[in-house]
Amino acid sequence: MIFRYRSSWCWKLGIVSTLAIAGVLTFFESFALAQIQKDGTLGSESSIITPKLIDGQPTDQIDGGAVRGTNLFHSFEQFSVSAGRTAYFNNAKDIQNIISRVTGNSISNIDGILKAKGTANLFLINPNGIVFGSNASLNIGGSFVASTASSLNFADGTKFSAISPQTTPLLTVSVPIGLQFGTTAAPIRNQSQAQPDGAVNIFRQGVGLQVQRGKTLALIGGDITLDGGNITANDGSVELGSVAGNSLVSLSPTNQGWGFGYKGVPNFQNIELIKSNQTSSTIDTHGESGGNIQMQGKLVRIAGSFVILAYPSQDQSGGNVTLNASDSVVVEQDAQLLTQSFSTVNSGNINVTTKKLVVRDGGQLYGQLTINASDSVELIGGTSIPLLRDGSDLISSGLFSATYGDKNAGSITINTGKLRIEGGARISTSSEGTYKYILNELTPANTGKAGNLTVNASDSVELIGTSPNGSRLSGLFSGTEGPGDGGNLTLTTGRLIIKDGAAITVSSQARKNVIYIGDPNNLGKAGDLNITARSILLDNKGKLTSNSESGKGGNITLQVRDLLLMRRESKITTDAGTTGLGGDGGNITIKAPNGFLVAAPLGNSDITANTFSGSGGKITITTKDIFGFVPRTGADIEKLDPTGEKNPKNLLTNDITAFSQQNPSLNGTVKINSPDADPSRGLVELPVNLVDASQQIVADCNSGAKIARSSFIRTGRGGLIADPTQPLIADDAVLADWITLSPESQNHADSIPKRAVVQAQRNTEEKSQKVNSVNEPTQIVEAQGWVIDGNGNVVLVAQVPTATPHNSWLNTASCAAK
Repeated sequence: MIFRYRSSWCWKLGIVSTLAIAGVLTFFESFALAQIQKDGTLGSESSIITPKLIDGQPTDQIDGGAVRGTNLFHSFEQFSVSAGRTAYFNNAKDIQNIISRVTGNSISNIDGILKAKGTANLFLINPNGIVFGSNASLNIGGSFVASTASSLNFADGTKFSAISPQTTPLLTVSVPIGLQFGTTAAPIRNQSQAQPDGAVNIFRQGVGLQVQRGKTLALIGGDITLDGGNITANDGSVELGSVAGNSLVSLSPTNQGWGFGYKGVPNFQNIELIKSNQTSSTIDTHGESGGNIQMQGKLVRIAGSFVILAYPSQDQSGGNVTLNASDSVVVEQDAQLLTQSFSTVNSGNINVTTKKLVVRDGGQLYGQLTINASDSVELIGGTSIPLLRDGSDLISSGLFSATYGDKNAGSITINTGKLRIEGGARISTSSEGTYKYILNELTPANTGKAGNLTVNASDSVELIGTSPNGSRLSGLFSGTEGPGDGGNLTLTTGRLIIKDGAAITVSSQARKNVIYIGDPNNLGKAGDLNITARSILLDNKGKLTSNSESGKGGNITLQVRDLLLMRRESKITTDAGTTGLGGDGGNITIKAPNGFLVAAPLGNSDITANTFSGSGGKITITTKDIFGFVPRTGADIEKLDPTGEKNPKNLLTNDITAFSQQNPSLNGTVKINSPDADPSRGLVELPVNLVDASQQIVADCNSGAKIARSSFIRTGRGGLIADPTQPLIADDAVLADWITLSPESQNHADSIPKRAVVQAQRNTEEKSQKVNSVNEPTQIVEAQGWVIDGNGNVVLVAQVPTATPHNSWLNTASCAAK
C-alpha cells in the first residue's frame, strides 16, 4: 500500500511537473518572441527586428528606423530584454544619437544587454517605467539616457512623443534639448550587478550599468532606486533625476556627453540607493581626472554600505558629487559619499543643497565639502566596531576631509540654521598619513595641511555626549598627526552648547597605539579656533581645546555677546607639551565687553594655557563682569594640588592659569579686564551715629495723605544690600580696591565723618578698567575710613581721620519731625 501510494504520488507529480515545465517553456518562448515589438508609427521607416545567434549569444538585431541627419529614430510597442539575450541596434557608424521610444502600455524590463555600434548615444524613453535587472548591461560607445518622460523635445520645437505618436511623425535633424513629462512620472529601478567580460568596479563588484570612459549615464524619471544595483562611468558623469509630473528637464551637450537642468521642474520625487540581499549599491566614477555625480530629488536617501566614488588616480583635481534635495538628504547605515583620494592628489568636491541633512549609523561624507542646509544638519552616532586597535568602539558618523601626502586636504563649509552632533558623531579635517592595518604602522603625511573647517549656524550649535564607552567624542575637530599644519576652525552661531563630554578641538598630536614611522616630535602647528556667538554653554566636561604635544598650541578666540557659562568640569585650554616634550602654549582671548563670564562655584571648570617645559600662553579676558573664577600662578597650583601633579584639574575651584611646569621663568600671563563703577557720582553723606530715630527719620512724610511704606537700612562696608524681592545684580554695590591714602588727600580729613555709606549711580560709560595679573600681585590694606580729595573724589583710607558729624541733612523740606 505504501509503495503503491508513493508510486501514484510520484506518477502524479511527474505529470504535474512535466505540464508545469512545458507551461514555463511556452511562457518564456512567448515572452522572448514578444519582448521587442515595433509599433508601425514610423511607416516604411519602421524598425526591423530579427532574432539571431551572434557570437553564441541570442540576439534581437534591430535594423531600419528613421534616419534624420545624425539622429536615428526607433519606435516600439514593447521593449524588454530578458537575461541571456542582446538587443543590438545595428546603426550606421555616422549616427550620433539613437532615439528609441515605447508607445505601448508595458514597462521595459532590461535584464540582458543593450548594444550599439560606434560612438552613438542611446536614448530609451518609456513613460510606463523601466527596470534594469541584476544581469542588465550596456555595450555602447556613447552616453546612455534612460527616462520615463513622455517625449524628447528638440531645439526646432518638434517633439518625439511616446504618448501621442503621429502616424507620419515630423522627425528632425535638430539637437535634443529636453525631456518632457506628462501628468505622471513613472519610476526607474536598477538592480544590475553585471560583470561583462569579468569587469568589476573599484570595490570588486560587478560594474553593473557601465558606459565608456568619459561618457554620461543618466536615469531621469519619477522615483529612482538603486536596489543593490551598480553604475560605473570612469571619468564620466552620472545623473540621477527624480521629478514629478508636468516637468521639463533640459538637456545640453557637454564634454562628457550630456548635462541636465531642472528649472522647469515644479516638484520632485525620491532617490534611494539601498542594499539588496546584503549587496551594496555603488556609483563609481573614479579615473585619471575623476568623474561627476549629480542627484536631484525631493528626498535623497543613501543607506546600507553604499559608496560613491568620484576621485582621481593621477595628479589632478577630483570630480564633484552634487546632491540637491528639496526636502532632505539622509546618509545612513554605513553609507559613504567619498571624493577623497588616498594617494597624494587633491580631493574632489561634495556639494549638498537641501533643507535638512541627516548623517547617522555610520554614514559618512568624505572629501572637500560644502553643505547648505537651510533648516538643519544632524550627525548621530556611528557603527559599533569593538575590536579596533585604538580601543574605540565606533566608526563615527560625520563629515570628513583629510590629506595623506603633500597635497592639502579639502575644506569643510557648513551653512545651516541648526547643527546638532551627538553619540560620537563628528566633523573633522586632518593631516593624517598612510596606515597599514596588518603591521599597525602609520607613516604620517609629509607637508600636506589639514583643511579649514567653517560652520555658520544662524540659530544654534549643539554638541552632545560621546560614543557608548566614551572613546569617541562628539564634536568639531581639526588636527595634524605629522609635519603638516592643522587647519583653522571657525564657528559663528547664535547659541553654542557643548556638554556631556563633547568637544571642539584643534590639535597637533601623534596617533597613539601605533608604530609611528618617522619623528613623533616633528609635528606641525595646531590650527586656530575662532568662535563668535551670542551665548556659550560648556557643561559636564564640555571642552574647547587646542592641544599640542611638541609643536605650538593653536590660539582660541571667543567673541561672546551675552554670556559664557562653564559648569561641571568644563575646560577651555591651549595646553602644550607632555612629559619629556616641549611645545609652547597657545593664547586664549575672550571678548565679552557687554557680557558676563560665569562659572558655577566649586565646579572645577578651568581656563588654562599651560605647558610642560615650553613657554606658557597668554590669557586675556575682557568682560563686563566675571564670576566664580580664581586666577592662579603655577606656584599656587603646586601648593594647593593635593596630588602633587601641579595640575589645576585636581582643584575643585574654577582656575585661570598660564604657567610652565618645569620652568617658572617661562610662565605666561593672565589679564582680566572689566569696567569699574565710578565712586565719585551719586554721593550722600551719613552721620556716624543715628540721633533720635523715632523723631527724625521718616517721622511724617506728606502728612494727611496716604502714607507710603518706607524703610531705612544701615549696613557695613560694601554698599546697600540688594532688594530681596528682585534678581541679584552685581552693580547693587560699589566695588572698589583698597588703597593707601595719598599725602595730599589728608588735608581734607578733618571735615570727613568716620564712616559713610556710598550709594553710587551706575556709570553708563566705561571710565576705567580693572586689570589683574596673576604674575603681578598688589598689596591689599584694609580701609578704616574715607576722605574727599582735592578733586572731590571719595578715597578709602587706612587711617581713620578725626571728623565732626554734620546733621543738617536730616532737616528736609518734605519730611517734618513731630
